[in-house]
Amino acid sequence: MGGVPMSVGDGLSWAWSKFKDNALILVVGFGVWAILSNLGFDSRVELNGEEYGFSYGIPFWGYVAPVVRLFSAIVAANMSLKVASGRQLEWNDIFSFPNFGASLLASFLTAVATGVGLILCFIPGIIMAFLLYYSVYFTVDKGMDGIAGMKASWATLSSHVGELFPFALTGVGLYILGA
Repeated sequence: MGGVPMSVGDGLSWAWSKFKDNALILVVGFGVWAILSNLGFDSRVELNGEEYGFSYGIPFWGYVAPVVRLFSAIVAANMSLKVASGRQLEWNDIFSFPNFGASLLASFLTAVATGVGLILCFIPGIIMAFLLYYSVYFTVDKGMDGIAGMKASWATLSSHVGELFPFALTGVGLYILGA
C-alpha cells in the first residue's frame, strides 16, 4: 500500500490518538446513528398455525432501520476519513452525506453482495464483506460512482490481503469484545 508496513499495534496506537483528539463528536455521532438504527424491532414467527411475535420501539421501524444503516455507513466513512486526514470534524458532519447517490448505491450493493454470500455458504459472505469494505470510503473520498468504488475496494483489498487481514481480524475481535 506504499510506504513502510504498519503493525497492528502501531495502527491501534495511531487510531487511538486520532480518536482522543475527536472523542466527543465521534461518540455522539456514532451514538446518534446507533440509536437511529435501532429505534424499533419487530419479529414474527408462525408455529403450528399460531403466530407469535415480539417487538419494541417504534412500530414498523424494523423496515426503516436497514435504510438508516445504509445512511450511517456514509456518515461513518465521511467522519473517519476527515479524522484520518487531520481535518477538523464539525457537528454537521453527523448528518453529512458526501456523494450521496453513489455512496448509497455502493452501501446497498455491498450489503446485498455480502448477504447473498452469507446465504450461499457463509464464507463467501465474509470474503465479500472484507473485499468490499472500502466501497463507501472510495465513493466518499474520491467522488467515484458506486460501482467504481466497489471495484476500487476489491482491487485494493485483494492485492493487499496479507497486509490487511490481521487488521480485519483485530477489528472483528474488538467488535466482539465491545458487543
